Amino acid sequence: MQLQDLADKLVKEAEAQIAAARADAQKAADAAVIEQKTLTAAIEDERQQRTALEKRLKEHEKQLKEQSAAQAFADAARREAEAAREKESAAREKEAAARAAAERELAAERDHAREREQVLERALRDAEATHTEQLKAERARIAKGALQPLDHLRAAFDHYRGAATIDDVLRILVESMATEFPRVALFDVNAHRLEVARHSGFDDHDVSKVVVPLTMPSPLTKAVKEGKVQGLTARELNDTTRALVGGSPAFVLVLPVPIRGQIRAVLYADDSGQAAGESASPDRRVRFAEILLWHTIPLLTRLALDEEAIAEFREYAASIVNDLESVYVADAAKHKAAELRKRLQLNLQYARRRFNERMQTEGPAAARLLDEQLAAAIERKSETPFGRDLAAIAS
Repeated sequence: MQLQDLADKLVKEAEAQIAAARADAQKAADAAVIEQKTLTAAIEDERQQRTALEKRLKEHEKQLKEQSAAQAFADAARREAEAAREKESAAREKEAAARAAAERELAAERDHAREREQVLERALRDAEATHTEQLKAERARIAKGALQPLDHLRAAFDHYRGAATIDDVLRILVESMATEFPRVALFDVNAHRLEVARHSGFDDHDVSKVVVPLTMPSPLTKAVKEGKVQGLTARELNDTTRALVGGSPAFVLVLPVPIRGQIRAVLYADDSGQAAGESASPDRRVRFAEILLWHTIPLLTRLALDEEAIAEFREYAASIVNDLESVYVADAAKHKAAELRKRLQLNLQYARRRFNERMQTEGPAAARLLDEQLAAAIERKSETPFGRDLAAIAS
Protein backbone atom coordinates (compact mmCIF):
# COMPACT_ATOMS: atom_id res chain seq x y z
CA MET A 1 0.00 0.00 0.00
CA GLN A 2 2.89 2.42 0.74
CA LEU A 3 4.33 1.88 -2.74
CA GLN A 4 0.91 2.66 -4.32
CA ASP A 5 0.71 5.85 -2.24
CA LEU A 6 4.22 6.82 -3.40
CA ALA A 7 3.25 6.24 -7.04
CA ASP A 8 0.07 8.35 -6.62
CA LYS A 9 2.12 11.09 -5.00
CA LEU A 10 4.63 11.12 -7.88
CA VAL A 11 1.78 11.37 -10.42
CA LYS A 12 0.21 14.29 -8.55
CA GLU A 13 3.57 16.08 -8.29
CA ALA A 14 4.18 15.55 -12.03
CA GLU A 15 0.75 16.93 -12.93
CA ALA A 16 1.31 19.91 -10.61
CA GLN A 17 4.70 20.68 -12.19
CA ILE A 18 3.24 20.41 -15.73
CA ALA A 19 0.36 22.73 -14.77
CA ALA A 20 2.87 25.19 -13.24
CA ALA A 21 4.99 25.10 -16.41
CA ARG A 22 1.93 25.73 -18.56
CA ALA A 23 0.87 28.59 -16.30
CA ASP A 24 4.35 30.18 -16.56
CA ALA A 25 4.27 29.84 -20.37
CA GLN A 26 0.81 31.39 -20.50
CA LYS A 27 2.02 34.30 -18.33
CA ALA A 28 4.93 34.89 -20.70
CA ALA A 29 2.56 34.83 -23.71
CA ASP A 30 0.16 37.22 -21.98
CA ALA A 31 3.05 39.56 -21.19
CA ALA A 32 4.16 39.47 -24.84
CA VAL A 33 0.60 40.26 -25.99
CA ILE A 34 0.40 43.17 -23.54
CA GLU A 35 3.75 44.51 -24.74
CA GLN A 36 2.60 44.11 -28.36
CA LYS A 37 -0.56 46.05 -27.61
CA THR A 38 1.52 48.77 -25.94
CA LEU A 39 3.80 49.00 -28.97
CA THR A 40 0.82 49.08 -31.33
CA ALA A 41 -0.70 51.93 -29.33
CA ALA A 42 2.62 53.75 -29.45
CA ILE A 43 2.83 53.25 -33.23
CA GLU A 44 -0.74 54.48 -33.62
CA ASP A 45 0.12 57.48 -31.52
CA GLU A 46 3.17 58.11 -33.65
CA ARG A 47 1.08 57.72 -36.80
CA GLN A 48 -1.41 60.26 -35.55
CA GLN A 49 1.43 62.61 -34.66
CA ARG A 50 2.90 62.15 -38.14
CA THR A 51 -0.46 62.92 -39.71
CA ALA A 52 -0.74 66.06 -37.65
CA LEU A 53 2.78 67.06 -38.52
CA GLU A 54 2.17 66.50 -42.21
CA LYS A 55 -0.89 68.65 -41.96
CA ARG A 56 1.09 71.34 -40.26
CA LEU A 57 3.78 70.94 -42.90
CA LYS A 58 1.25 71.62 -45.61
CA GLU A 59 0.02 74.61 -43.74
CA HIS A 60 3.59 75.84 -43.33
CA GLU A 61 4.33 75.25 -46.98
CA LYS A 62 1.25 77.25 -47.84
CA GLN A 63 2.36 79.96 -45.49
CA LEU A 64 5.91 79.70 -46.94
CA LYS A 65 4.51 80.63 -50.30
CA GLU A 66 2.80 83.50 -48.69
CA GLN A 67 5.62 84.37 -46.37
CA SER A 68 9.26 83.47 -46.80
CA ALA A 69 9.75 83.53 -43.07
CA ALA A 70 7.65 80.35 -42.78
CA GLN A 71 10.26 78.38 -44.72
CA ALA A 72 12.39 77.69 -41.70
CA PHE A 73 9.36 76.39 -39.78
CA ALA A 74 8.44 74.10 -42.68
CA ASP A 75 11.95 72.68 -42.76
CA ALA A 76 11.77 72.00 -39.06
CA ALA A 77 8.38 70.33 -39.44
CA ARG A 78 9.77 68.18 -42.22
CA ARG A 79 12.67 67.12 -40.06
CA GLU A 80 10.27 66.40 -37.23
CA ALA A 81 8.15 64.22 -39.52
CA GLU A 82 11.22 62.34 -40.65
CA ALA A 83 12.18 61.78 -37.02
CA ALA A 84 8.67 60.52 -36.33
CA ARG A 85 8.93 58.12 -39.26
CA GLU A 86 12.28 56.90 -37.94
CA LYS A 87 10.76 56.54 -34.46
CA GLU A 88 7.83 54.61 -35.95
CA SER A 89 10.25 52.34 -37.84
CA ALA A 90 12.27 51.76 -34.67
CA ALA A 91 9.06 51.00 -32.78
CA ARG A 92 8.08 48.47 -35.43
CA GLU A 93 11.49 46.84 -35.25
CA LYS A 94 11.26 46.76 -31.45
CA GLU A 95 7.79 45.23 -31.69
CA ALA A 96 9.05 42.58 -34.12
CA ALA A 97 12.05 41.83 -31.90
CA ALA A 98 9.84 41.61 -28.81
CA ARG A 99 7.41 39.33 -30.62
CA ALA A 100 10.25 37.09 -31.82
CA ALA A 101 11.79 37.01 -28.32
CA ALA A 102 8.42 36.18 -26.78
CA GLU A 103 7.85 33.42 -29.32
CA ARG A 104 11.34 32.02 -28.68
CA GLU A 105 10.81 32.18 -24.92
CA LEU A 106 7.40 30.56 -25.25
CA ALA A 107 8.84 27.80 -27.50
CA ALA A 108 11.72 27.24 -25.08
CA GLU A 109 9.31 27.08 -22.15
CA ARG A 110 7.15 24.62 -24.06
CA ASP A 111 10.20 22.46 -24.84
CA HIS A 112 11.27 22.64 -21.19
CA ALA A 113 7.76 21.73 -20.01
CA ARG A 114 7.68 18.86 -22.51
CA GLU A 115 11.05 17.59 -21.26
CA ARG A 116 9.91 17.81 -17.64
CA GLU A 117 6.69 16.00 -18.57
CA GLN A 118 8.70 13.25 -20.28
CA VAL A 119 11.01 12.95 -17.24
CA LEU A 120 8.04 12.72 -14.92
CA GLU A 121 6.33 10.18 -17.18
CA ARG A 122 9.49 8.05 -17.17
CA ALA A 123 9.70 8.37 -13.38
CA LEU A 124 6.04 7.36 -13.13
CA ARG A 125 6.58 4.35 -15.41
CA ASP A 126 9.68 3.34 -13.41
CA ALA A 127 7.76 3.72 -10.15
CA GLU A 128 4.88 1.66 -11.50
CA ALA A 129 7.29 -1.02 -12.78
CA THR A 130 9.09 -1.10 -9.42
CA HIS A 131 5.77 -1.29 -7.61
CA THR A 132 4.63 -4.14 -9.88
CA GLU A 133 7.87 -6.08 -9.28
CA GLN A 134 7.62 -5.53 -5.55
CA LEU A 135 4.00 -6.68 -5.54
CA LYS A 136 5.00 -9.76 -7.54
CA ALA A 137 7.86 -10.50 -5.13
CA GLU A 138 5.58 -9.95 -2.13
CA ARG A 139 2.93 -12.28 -3.59
CA ALA A 140 5.61 -14.91 -4.20
CA ARG A 141 6.92 -14.48 -0.64
CA ILE A 142 3.42 -14.77 0.81
CA ALA A 143 2.67 -17.85 -1.30
CA LYS A 144 5.96 -19.45 -0.25
CA GLY A 145 5.30 -18.56 3.40
CA ALA A 146 1.84 -20.12 3.20
CA LEU A 147 3.29 -23.39 1.91
CA GLN A 148 6.23 -23.54 4.31
CA PRO A 149 4.29 -25.02 7.26
CA LEU A 150 3.01 -27.83 5.02
CA ASP A 151 6.56 -28.54 3.83
CA HIS A 152 7.80 -28.55 7.43
CA LEU A 153 5.00 -30.89 8.52
CA ARG A 154 5.66 -33.20 5.59
CA ALA A 155 9.36 -33.34 6.51
CA ALA A 156 8.49 -34.04 10.17
CA PHE A 157 6.16 -36.90 9.22
CA ASP A 158 8.86 -38.36 6.97
CA HIS A 159 11.34 -38.25 9.87
CA TYR A 160 8.78 -39.83 12.21
CA ARG A 161 8.65 -42.87 9.96
CA GLY A 162 12.29 -43.56 10.82
CA ALA A 163 11.88 -43.01 14.58
CA ALA A 164 12.57 -46.16 16.58
CA THR A 165 12.47 -44.79 20.15
CA ILE A 166 10.69 -42.17 22.23
CA ASP A 167 13.92 -40.18 22.34
CA ASP A 168 14.00 -40.16 18.51
CA VAL A 169 10.45 -38.80 18.39
CA LEU A 170 11.13 -36.04 20.92
CA ARG A 171 14.27 -35.02 19.02
CA ILE A 172 12.30 -34.78 15.76
CA LEU A 173 9.55 -32.86 17.57
CA VAL A 174 12.04 -30.20 18.75
CA GLU A 175 13.72 -29.99 15.33
CA SER A 176 10.36 -29.63 13.57
CA MET A 177 9.13 -26.92 15.94
CA ALA A 178 12.41 -25.07 15.33
CA THR A 179 11.40 -24.65 11.67
CA GLU A 180 8.55 -22.36 12.81
CA PHE A 181 9.94 -20.87 16.04
CA PRO A 182 13.38 -19.26 16.53
CA ARG A 183 13.69 -20.77 20.03
CA VAL A 184 12.47 -24.17 21.24
CA ALA A 185 13.15 -26.09 24.46
CA LEU A 186 11.92 -29.48 25.64
CA PHE A 187 11.53 -29.99 29.41
CA ASP A 188 11.41 -33.51 30.86
CA VAL A 189 9.13 -34.10 33.83
CA ASN A 190 11.40 -35.68 36.45
CA ALA A 191 9.71 -36.39 39.79
CA HIS A 192 8.70 -32.93 41.09
CA ARG A 193 10.54 -30.71 38.65
CA LEU A 194 11.11 -29.87 34.99
CA GLU A 195 14.58 -30.20 33.46
CA VAL A 196 15.75 -29.10 30.01
CA ALA A 197 16.39 -32.15 27.83
CA ARG A 198 16.82 -30.49 24.44
CA HIS A 199 16.85 -26.93 23.13
CA SER A 200 17.39 -24.98 19.91
CA GLY A 201 18.06 -21.29 19.23
CA PHE A 202 19.04 -20.23 22.78
CA ASP A 203 22.42 -18.89 21.65
CA ASP A 204 22.27 -15.78 23.84
CA HIS A 205 20.82 -17.47 26.93
CA ASP A 206 21.99 -20.81 28.36
CA VAL A 207 18.96 -22.89 29.37
CA SER A 208 20.73 -26.26 29.53
CA LYS A 209 20.81 -26.23 33.35
CA VAL A 210 17.39 -24.66 33.95
CA VAL A 211 15.35 -26.54 36.55
CA VAL A 212 11.71 -25.59 37.28
CA PRO A 213 10.07 -27.00 40.43
CA LEU A 214 6.49 -28.03 39.76
CA THR A 215 5.42 -25.86 42.71
CA MET A 216 6.65 -22.71 40.91
CA PRO A 217 3.89 -20.61 39.25
CA SER A 218 4.71 -20.75 35.55
CA PRO A 219 3.09 -21.64 32.21
CA LEU A 220 5.50 -24.60 32.14
CA THR A 221 4.24 -26.09 35.39
CA LYS A 222 0.64 -25.20 34.45
CA ALA A 223 1.04 -27.35 31.32
CA VAL A 224 1.96 -30.32 33.53
CA LYS A 225 -0.93 -29.78 35.94
CA GLU A 226 -3.69 -28.94 33.43
CA GLY A 227 -2.40 -30.62 30.25
CA LYS A 228 -3.50 -27.72 28.02
CA VAL A 229 -1.80 -25.89 25.15
CA GLN A 230 -1.06 -22.27 26.07
CA GLY A 231 -0.43 -19.36 23.70
CA LEU A 232 0.84 -16.30 25.55
CA THR A 233 1.81 -12.74 24.66
CA ALA A 234 4.77 -10.96 26.24
CA ARG A 235 2.48 -9.19 28.73
CA GLU A 236 1.11 -12.51 29.96
CA LEU A 237 4.53 -13.91 30.92
CA ASN A 238 5.46 -13.55 34.56
CA ASP A 239 8.89 -12.33 35.67
CA THR A 240 9.93 -15.83 36.75
CA THR A 241 9.36 -17.31 33.31
CA ARG A 242 11.11 -14.38 31.61
CA ALA A 243 14.14 -14.91 33.83
CA LEU A 244 14.19 -18.64 33.04
CA VAL A 245 14.09 -18.34 29.24
CA GLY A 246 15.58 -14.86 28.69
CA GLY A 247 15.22 -13.06 25.37
CA SER A 248 12.36 -10.76 24.41
CA PRO A 249 9.57 -12.89 22.93
CA ALA A 250 6.36 -11.32 21.65
CA PHE A 251 4.58 -14.68 21.52
CA VAL A 252 5.15 -17.89 23.52
CA LEU A 253 3.66 -21.34 22.99
CA VAL A 254 3.70 -24.04 25.71
CA LEU A 255 2.58 -27.57 24.85
CA PRO A 256 2.26 -30.54 27.20
CA VAL A 257 3.55 -33.83 25.73
CA PRO A 258 1.53 -36.74 27.16
CA ILE A 259 2.56 -40.37 26.81
CA ARG A 260 -0.14 -42.88 27.66
CA GLY A 261 -2.18 -40.23 29.51
CA GLN A 262 0.69 -38.92 31.63
CA ILE A 263 2.52 -35.63 30.94
CA ARG A 264 6.09 -36.78 30.36
CA ALA A 265 7.47 -33.55 28.82
CA VAL A 266 6.65 -29.88 28.15
CA LEU A 267 7.57 -28.11 24.91
CA TYR A 268 8.37 -24.38 25.07
CA ALA A 269 8.64 -22.25 21.89
CA ASP A 270 8.83 -18.48 21.28
CA ASP A 271 9.64 -15.89 18.59
CA SER A 272 12.41 -14.03 20.44
CA GLY A 273 14.98 -12.43 18.15
CA GLN A 274 12.77 -12.50 15.06
CA ALA A 275 11.89 -9.25 13.27
CA ALA A 276 8.20 -8.34 13.12
CA GLY A 277 8.11 -8.51 9.31
CA GLU A 278 9.63 -11.99 9.30
CA SER A 279 7.42 -13.43 12.01
CA ALA A 280 4.52 -15.73 11.10
CA SER A 281 1.15 -15.13 12.73
CA PRO A 282 0.59 -16.75 16.15
CA ASP A 283 -2.53 -18.52 14.81
CA ARG A 284 -0.50 -20.20 12.07
CA ARG A 285 2.17 -21.31 14.52
CA VAL A 286 -0.37 -22.64 17.04
CA ARG A 287 -2.09 -24.57 14.27
CA PHE A 288 1.25 -25.99 13.09
CA ALA A 289 2.16 -27.09 16.62
CA GLU A 290 -1.23 -28.69 17.23
CA ILE A 291 -1.12 -30.70 13.98
CA LEU A 292 2.44 -31.79 14.76
CA LEU A 293 1.44 -32.83 18.28
CA TRP A 294 -1.62 -34.73 17.01
CA HIS A 295 0.73 -36.93 14.99
CA THR A 296 3.38 -37.10 17.72
CA ILE A 297 1.24 -38.35 20.62
CA PRO A 298 -0.03 -41.57 18.94
CA LEU A 299 3.52 -42.37 17.86
CA LEU A 300 4.82 -41.82 21.40
CA THR A 301 2.05 -44.01 22.76
CA ARG A 302 2.89 -46.83 20.35
CA LEU A 303 6.61 -46.61 21.09
CA ALA A 304 5.93 -46.54 24.84
CA LEU A 305 3.90 -49.72 24.48
CA ASP A 306 6.66 -51.22 22.35
CA GLU A 307 9.26 -50.32 24.96
CA GLU A 308 7.16 -51.87 27.73
CA ALA A 309 6.74 -55.00 25.63
CA ILE A 310 10.47 -55.07 24.85
CA ALA A 311 11.21 -54.80 28.56
CA GLU A 312 8.95 -57.76 29.23
CA PHE A 313 10.55 -59.75 26.41
CA ARG A 314 13.99 -58.84 27.69
CA GLU A 315 13.03 -60.21 31.12
CA TYR A 316 11.73 -63.35 29.42
CA ALA A 317 15.02 -63.77 27.50
CA ALA A 318 16.98 -63.24 30.72
CA SER A 319 14.87 -65.89 32.50
CA ILE A 320 15.66 -68.36 29.70
CA VAL A 321 19.40 -67.75 30.15
CA ASN A 322 19.01 -68.14 33.90
CA ASP A 323 17.15 -71.41 33.38
CA LEU A 324 19.92 -72.67 31.08
CA GLU A 325 22.47 -71.88 33.75
CA SER A 326 20.40 -73.55 36.50
CA VAL A 327 20.00 -76.72 34.45
CA TYR A 328 23.70 -76.62 33.55
CA VAL A 329 24.70 -76.39 37.21
CA ALA A 330 22.35 -79.25 38.11
CA ASP A 331 23.70 -81.42 35.23
CA ALA A 332 27.31 -80.65 36.14
CA ALA A 333 27.02 -82.94 39.16
CA LYS A 334 25.82 -85.87 37.02
CA HIS A 335 27.62 -85.65 33.67
CA LYS A 336 31.08 -85.34 32.30
CA ALA A 337 32.27 -82.23 30.43
CA ALA A 338 31.52 -83.42 26.90
CA GLU A 339 28.07 -84.68 27.82
CA LEU A 340 27.43 -81.53 29.85
CA ARG A 341 28.22 -79.28 26.86
CA LYS A 342 26.05 -81.45 24.59
CA ARG A 343 23.11 -81.21 26.98
CA LEU A 344 23.62 -77.41 27.18
CA GLN A 345 23.57 -77.24 23.38
CA LEU A 346 20.31 -79.19 23.21
CA ASN A 347 18.76 -77.05 25.91
CA LEU A 348 19.87 -73.87 24.06
CA GLN A 349 18.40 -75.11 20.78
CA TYR A 350 15.09 -75.84 22.49
CA ALA A 351 15.16 -72.44 24.24
CA ARG A 352 15.88 -70.65 20.95
CA ARG A 353 13.03 -72.44 19.21
CA ARG A 354 10.59 -71.67 21.99
CA PHE A 355 11.68 -67.99 22.15
CA ASN A 356 11.51 -67.53 18.37
CA GLU A 357 8.01 -69.00 18.26
CA ARG A 358 6.84 -66.50 20.83
CA MET A 359 8.63 -63.57 19.15
CA GLN A 360 7.40 -64.43 15.68
CA THR A 361 4.99 -61.47 15.53
CA GLU A 362 6.94 -59.01 17.70
CA GLY A 363 9.47 -57.67 15.22
CA PRO A 364 13.24 -57.89 14.76
CA ALA A 365 14.08 -55.88 17.91
CA ALA A 366 12.34 -58.45 20.11
CA ALA A 367 13.84 -61.36 18.15
CA ARG A 368 17.36 -60.15 18.98
CA LEU A 369 16.79 -60.01 22.72
CA LEU A 370 17.77 -63.64 23.44
CA ASP A 371 21.05 -63.25 21.56
CA GLU A 372 21.72 -60.05 23.49
CA GLN A 373 21.09 -61.81 26.84
CA LEU A 374 23.30 -64.76 25.78
CA ALA A 375 26.11 -62.37 24.81
CA ALA A 376 25.78 -60.56 28.15
CA ALA A 377 25.87 -63.86 30.04
CA ILE A 378 28.95 -65.04 28.11
CA GLU A 379 30.74 -61.83 28.99
CA ARG A 380 29.56 -61.86 32.60
CA LYS A 381 30.31 -65.58 33.16
CA SER A 382 33.44 -65.81 31.02
CA GLU A 383 35.51 -67.17 33.94
CA THR A 384 33.02 -69.99 34.72
CA PRO A 385 32.52 -73.37 33.02
CA PHE A 386 28.98 -72.31 32.06
CA GLY A 387 30.26 -69.13 30.42
CA ARG A 388 32.99 -70.99 28.51
CA ASP A 389 30.67 -73.76 27.30
CA LEU A 390 27.95 -71.26 26.37
CA ALA A 391 30.48 -69.24 24.35
CA ALA A 392 31.56 -72.39 22.54
CA ILE A 393 28.06 -73.42 21.45
CA ALA A 394 26.19 -70.07 21.17
CA SER A 395 27.75 -68.94 17.88
